Amino acid sequence: MDITDLLKRISAGDRQAFAGIVAHYQRPLFGFLGRMALGQGQAEEVAQETFLRAWQKLGEYRPERAGFSTWLFTIARNLALHELERAARRNELGGAGDLPEPACERPQPPEALALARQQRRLQGALRRLPLADRGALALAYNHELELAEVARIEGCSVAAIKTRLHRAKEKLRQLLLEDSDG
Repeated sequence: MDITDLLKRISAGDRQAFAGIVAHYQRPLFGFLGRMALGQGQAEEVAQETFLRAWQKLGEYRPERAGFSTWLFTIARNLALHELERAARRNELGGAGDLPEPACERPQPPEALALARQQRRLQGALRRLPLADRGALALAYNHELELAEVARIEGCSVAAIKTRLHRAKEKLRQLLLEDSDG
């Protein structure tokens, strides 16, 4: 899908073209927010607010400064950080309850149970990382953005992102090892 074409159609007055942008970015954006350790409900709200703000501020987007995905993920990142800070102040962050419950009561195959345990461990470890590290990891590894794009979204230099990613991976590795020992 050509985002540039959709943006031109929107600026020409085709309001329906924004639905194409939502369809194109909805899944990656929701995945990013989940990897920021937002619960499903929080991620849905933040994703919705991200698209709303993108629509409202579309006239402020400057393609010469950054790609559309960089601009959109910057909005999402800022909203996610705000939501996570607000939730932490109110002690709203839950534990394993953020993962969906099985659809039925019958036992699942051992592989599915192991994967669910592994996902809970990873989500728990991610929650213990600083918020900025969560975002950088999600952007660099889950969305495979180039370091320069991650740096733009995070508002820092490429060197700072490299350092932050290295430290975040080491901390995540430590947390996962501690969790497996305990």
